[in-house]
Amino acid sequence: MFVEASMISRLMPTLDAGRFSRKAFLLLFALVFGIIAAATPRYGTYYEEIIRSGVDVFILLDVSRSMLAEDVAPNRLERAKSDIQDLLRHVADDRIGLIAFAGKPIIKVPLTTDHGFFLQTLRSVDTHSAPRGGTAIGDAIRLALRAMPPEADRERAIVLITDGEDQESMPLEAAKDAAERHIRILTIGLGNPEDGGRIPIRDQSGNLTYLRHNEQEVWSRMDESTLREIARITEGAYVAAGTRMFDLGQIYADSIGRMQGNVHQTEQRQRLRHQYQLFLTVAVLCLLLYIIVPEHRSLVELS
Repeated sequence: MFVEASMISRLMPTLDAGRFSRKAFLLLFALVFGIIAAATPRYGTYYEEIIRSGVDVFILLDVSRSMLAEDVAPNRLERAKSDIQDLLRHVADDRIGLIAFAGKPIIKVPLTTDHGFFLQTLRSVDTHSAPRGGTAIGDAIRLALRAMPPEADRERAIVLITDGEDQESMPLEAAKDAAERHIRILTIGLGNPEDGGRIPIRDQSGNLTYLRHNEQEVWSRMDESTLREIARITEGAYVAAGTRMFDLGQIYADSIGRMQGNVHQTEQRQRLRHQYQLFLTVAVLCLLLYIIVPEHRSLVELS
């Protein structure tokens, strides 16, 4: 409503223009200081002692076509992905990374504590997640070694999940490199080591067939010997999962996870102090004054 100045004194004789202005400024100040407090300003430094512990863990996941064999339900790859999800419950304080490998390894997730992002990426992994056919276990181990920080301020480990069929990538030499850096490797062998399993594929019409070579169906068998030797060289552990159910999270906790208690380093880290309290206090005081201060004069003041 717009009213001429001469009419204000008649319509609202008790209104005090000065008090009204002061209340308006109090409300404005309360809003300004409230916004500043909400922005959580920080200034002034202090030093905080940080205890650093945990393990850097790279998961090496075989995504070659042999991992589609169905001797493990629903197939080796999907079973491995399910087991890795169970593992996440045991790495709350650890940095975890993911390397998918077939004929060539690819870092899908670098070392991170963002387990939500890790899980999202894991779910999208399939046999097309790494280029070239084949299984290069040694190359995957070497890539994990390069991707890990060189400083040994945390324990480091590798979890290798595969059917063990390697195509001349010299995995034992890579395991020796890991051992020299005191990096343990937990090897998980998936698949039937005796009968093996056929590798299902879809033809152009979408019909289910099985991979053939020289007119013979290809049967993929889990190769235990290489995985056992990798674990032995690195003082890790070998789990002959085969086709049975197992709890990868518990296996990790019993073998690799126990290393967490071996490393506890402290460091002084510079921090900025939170200073929102002062601005919030001013904003609250302005609001209280806004409520308390009247904008109208009393009848006694008018008489």
